[in-house]
Amino acid sequence: MENPQETTGLLDESPAWHNLYQYTMTAYPAALNSALLLATPAISPALESPQSVAGRTGLLTALQRPRYLGPSNRTALLFGAAQALGAWMIYDGDLESGSGFLGAWSALYMIVGGRGSVKALRYGRVWPLLVTTLTGANAYLYGSRFITNGFT
Repeated sequence: MENPQETTGLLDESPAWHNLYQYTMTAYPAALNSALLLATPAISPALESPQSVAGRTGLLTALQRPRYLGPSNRTALLFGAAQALGAWMIYDGDLESGSGFLGAWSALYMIVGGRGSVKALRYGRVWPLLVTTLTGANAYLYGSRFITNGFT
């Protein structure tokens, strides 16, 4: 039987994907993603969408939640901390739990912040799309490591 840490599962056998996949045995991709997410409030703070601001009229304006371009500060800090925790799991030697945790939290970030990041590009904000792209790569790579390796 093959060594689970040496297989790439369902990934394409191209050298680039294989090299990126090998990095998922380390905490480096998750730590980079965590650093980018935690730096997001300082580098690219969330701004209310112009459509959200223009659409607030009437008596119920206090009940309407604002829509943001890119991730809000709370979202960036929550998911950055989750990525840091997953990186710590892998650094501590628990590759199975760390890769599953990172794959799940990265996929959750794609659900929560993916669409807003693409919309932010319309207003010239590239940082949220960069963070979402890296998070999507983490979700794919760490998730495939967790699913295809059959840790025993």
